[in-house]
Amino acid sequence: MSISLTDALNQVDLEPGRIYQCQVGRFRVEVRVEDASVDLLPAPLKASDVMLDPWTDLPTPQPIAVLCPTSGASLLPDAPILEADGER
Repeated sequence: MSISLTDALNQVDLEPGRIYQCQVGRFRVEVRVEDASVDLLPAPLKASDVMLDPWTDLPTPQPIAVLCPTSGASLLPDAPILEADGER
C-alpha cells in the first residue's frame, strides 16, 4: 500500500524555514517548509491611511489678451514645375 506525500509529511515534525532532503531510489527529494500564515498580499487601503485632502481652492487665472479670429484667404500650394520632354 502506498502513502501520499501529504500523509507522510503529516507524520513528521516540520519546522518553518528548514529544508529537508532525502534520497528515494535514484531521485533526490527536497522539501522546503514555509509558514502558511504569512500573508504576502498587502493590507487593504483604509480611509484613515489617506493623509491628503483632494479639495483645493485654486485662484482663477486672469485673461492676458483677448483674440478675435477672422477668416482670411486660403493658402494654395505652389504649382509644380514640370520640365519639357526634351529639356533636362
